Amino acid sequence: MPTYMSNGIPSTQTYWPDANLTMTLEKQIEIYLKDLGAGFVRFVDLSHLAPKQNKGLPYAVVFGLVLSPGYIREVADTPDYVARRVENDYDFDDDEYYLNELKTGELSDKLFGFLEEKGFRAHSLSDENQAKQGDYDASLQATPLPHKTIALLAGLGWIGRHNLLVTDKYGSGVNIGAVLTNALLSAHSYEPPFPKCGKCRQCVDVCQPGAIKGILWGKDVVRDDIIDVEKCTTCLKCLVFCPWTQAYMKKASGF
Repeated sequence: MPTYMSNGIPSTQTYWPDANLTMTLEKQIEIYLKDLGAGFVRFVDLSHLAPKQNKGLPYAVVFGLVLSPGYIREVADTPDYVARRVENDYDFDDDEYYLNELKTGELSDKLFGFLEEKGFRAHSLSDENQAKQGDYDASLQATPLPHKTIALLAGLGWIGRHNLLVTDKYGSGVNIGAVLTNALLSAHSYEPPFPKCGKCRQCVDVCQPGAIKGILWGKDVVRDDIIDVEKCTTCLKCLVFCPWTQAYMKKASGF
């Protein structure tokens, strides 16, 4: 668009609006996170939650990193995938799931800084920050507001029998991060859907330590009704063998 000098004569210079002035905050956040590797970004209204959960901040940005189909296949095809790494002095330095978990924390902390620089209050739900703030209960292995609870309210999926988030597109092949904020986001809160597991018990059947109890999630069902966290070895078998994860892996691989 042309600009004008003080005498009213059109200038030969062209003025282009600052993209950050014309772009919504939601779009800025989405671009920022996707440039850092996020596969998807959602905005959710958490104003109905208790202050202990939402820290007095009414909105959340929840995002996810998607596991590659090759990684899912490798874990599924290697029965002792995690056990072997544990035996090898906990060698997870190149494990994609472990690296994605670290990265979701890094992105949460970076988004916290991004929002604060714009004048908003924010609270990172990275593992490191929650531990620092005293929000992680080691005895219960729990936090006041799990990432998957935010993901549920964002309409991203449902909770399977394995107590993991299941999405239509990626199954359970995702790592989730989140940041709470008072930024005025265009956000909604969805009714958590009933699980689409049906009669499937694949995760129960592959759980060698018997940590998964086979109970379907519901509004009155708590985590300990679904899984015994003390028995869980985080072997990832329930994640990779979930039929929804397998469907994503096969489609992404061209099968």
